[in-house]
Amino acid sequence: MIALESLNTTKVSVGFDASQIKARQTVDREGQIAAAFLDALPLPALGVKDGTEIILANGAAQDLFLKSIRSIKTNGILGLFSQDSPIHDLLERARVTSSPVSARDMKLGGAGFGDFMCDITASPSEDGSFVAVVLRPRGRGRDLSERMQDMAGARSMAALGRTLAHEVKNPLAGIRGAAQLLLRDADPGELELVNLIVEETDRVRRLIDRMESFGADPPIEFASVNVHAALERVAALAENGFARDHVVKRLFDPSLPEALGDEDQLIQVFLNLAKNAAEATHTHQGGAEIILATAYRHGVRIRTASGETRDLPLEIAFYDNGRGVSDDVKDCLFEPFVSTKPSSGGLGLPLVQKIVNAHGGVVDFESEPGRTVFRVRLPVSTQRAGPLTAHYP
Repeated sequence: MIALESLNTTKVSVGFDASQIKARQTVDREGQIAAAFLDALPLPALGVKDGTEIILANGAAQDLFLKSIRSIKTNGILGLFSQDSPIHDLLERARVTSSPVSARDMKLGGAGFGDFMCDITASPSEDGSFVAVVLRPRGRGRDLSERMQDMAGARSMAALGRTLAHEVKNPLAGIRGAAQLLLRDADPGELELVNLIVEETDRVRRLIDRMESFGADPPIEFASVNVHAALERVAALAENGFARDHVVKRLFDPSLPEALGDEDQLIQVFLNLAKNAAEATHTHQGGAEIILATAYRHGVRIRTASGETRDLPLEIAFYDNGRGVSDDVKDCLFEPFVSTKPSSGGLGLPLVQKIVNAHGGVVDFESEPGRTVFRVRLPVSTQRAGPLTAHYP
């Protein structure tokens, strides 16, 4: 064992201390998580450092450019794309402004893979160390479309699940243990909050357990879900945490029937949308307000890709009186790494959309300065009898 004095001497002699080691380990861990997430995306994605150096390239990007990861990294952006490619300007704008930049129907071309049209989103990472570039190819035919879907396969998603689960499980166990200790001496008025901590850590743990098997598609345990009970839990978390300085209102339709879905996953959707609403109003002057509302909408239905008509009468809405969604990102707000918040990684809304779509529902939004609303539309529980297991599409 090294004595404290010896450790201090070592620190001075090499000019390196424990905080630096911890910082380096944190950066390495965040890099591993970013790499795992990029690799899990079904769309081609690159991580670009200093405008030219490619440090990350997922499997979909390797398929698209017909190059190995080693070749992509060796060539860099300048070797991958032609000099007049619009991607260079997008990268520079994202890097200089530290904000996401998007462009639609851009022509990309380079040696070995030919020209194609695509939508591009360039978004700086949270720590500013690289810019994530996500491509949505258009008009490359059925073969490319199939390859993009294949990239959502078991191998990459399992890697993402294992990485995130490992990072979250240990601190989560500590939080739950501390909450259980508090239960012993909690006053009657504090019991509700402490029990809420225990229940939330258990719910997150269940979600993590499912994420670990993400490669096989996490199952949805369909059952009847009391939407208002789920929203009340989200409202309690908001009022005692991320929205404690806000006015949190509830406008619930008392006759709303139960939804068909997985309660834990729907709570995660509602929690993400409530947090987004609170964050959008944190600089509001004159009273920040978020509203959780429900309604039954007769006649609301969608037509699926297979031609099936599906009724979605349940509406769960999240209103805020914040600054609104920028016009620059409205068309791509549900894409990975796109965010209106500088400190956000841009992953919350893609997860929301994925879960809602897997439930057979849809999520959309309307936004203008002073009024933004995100709406989740779901089927009612009576449309399918009894609990069953389904998978993400």
